[in-house]
Amino acid sequence: MTKFSKLAAGTLAALTITAGVLAAPSQAEAKWKGGFWGPAVGLGIAGGIIAGAAYAASGPGYYVGGPVGCRWVARTDAWGNYRGSVKVCDLY
Repeated sequence: MTKFSKLAAGTLAALTITAGVLAAPSQAEAKWKGGFWGPAVGLGIAGGIIAGAAYAASGPGYYVGGPVGCRWVARTDAWGNYRGSVKVCDLY
C-alpha cells in the first residue's frame, strides 16, 4: 500500500468510528452538560487537517509549468529494430 492509501484508510476508519459514536442514541436534553466532546471533536478535525497538509507538503515538488520543447524520438527494441516514435517534452 502507498502512503496515500494508508492515510486514506486510516482516515476512513477514524471517520467511521466517530460517526458510530455520534450516532449512538441518547436521551434528548436541552441543556449543556459541560462535557468535553464538542471541543475534542473540533480539535481532532483541526489536527487531522493540519496533519494532512503537513503530509501533502512533505512530498516531492512538481513543476506545474508547461513544456518548453517537444520532439519525436525513435523507439527501438533490444536488437535495434525500429518500434515506432514517441513524443518527448523537456521541462525546464
